[in-house]
Amino acid sequence: MSKEPIIYRLNDDISFRKCSLIDGKLEKYGDCTEFYETQENFVTFYTCKDNGIHLHCTKHPAIELDYVPDGYDSYLQCRCCKNEIRVKSKDEIIRKCLKQLNMEIFKNAKLIRLDDWYTAEVKEPTIKTESGYWVKTDVKTDRDGDTIVVIYIGHKDSSQKAQYFIKPEKHQLTCDHKDMDPAKIISKIEVTLRDRFLTQQYDYNGESNDQL
Repeated sequence: MSKEPIIYRLNDDISFRKCSLIDGKLEKYGDCTEFYETQENFVTFYTCKDNGIHLHCTKHPAIELDYVPDGYDSYLQCRCCKNEIRVKSKDEIIRKCLKQLNMEIFKNAKLIRLDDWYTAEVKEPTIKTESGYWVKTDVKTDRDGDTIVVIYIGHKDSSQKAQYFIKPEKHQLTCDHKDMDPAKIISKIEVTLRDRFLTQQYDYNGESNDQL
């Protein structure tokens, strides 16, 4: 069974749809009305001239708008209501439609702060202990190309975790203050580097004392 057609509303005058060719060339043009043909190894392929986006009248969604290029006075027109919609270019409207589609795609995307941006390199499996505590480590590269060792520590009875960042080249040992207070799960963490020790020790109030 074919899928029910979907028309997306851009504004009071213009709506749009995705055609069969929005994901690239195919051997059939489907419901695309703005396609061009190419030959590859004696096979005909069809590609949409408008990036797979077709503009429709919002008042008459079944009607595809006609584009009338006329220099600085170009317009879109509905054959039913004869409404003329002045536009700078058809491409500009299509880009707006694509941006609106992206809003739907990325609405639940994970937001990463640029100042904490890094690239994953190595992931180690979670290590669970008989006490119920677990440890997981990642090795990553930050935007400067330096190494970040990330250590996650948690307990099976809690969904929270403490998170540490070890940056050997920068001689840094830090924790993520948005996560669990490390003092609730450990009393001390010590990192041995080639030329120094990095230590964080916690008292009963959860306050850390950084040592070099």
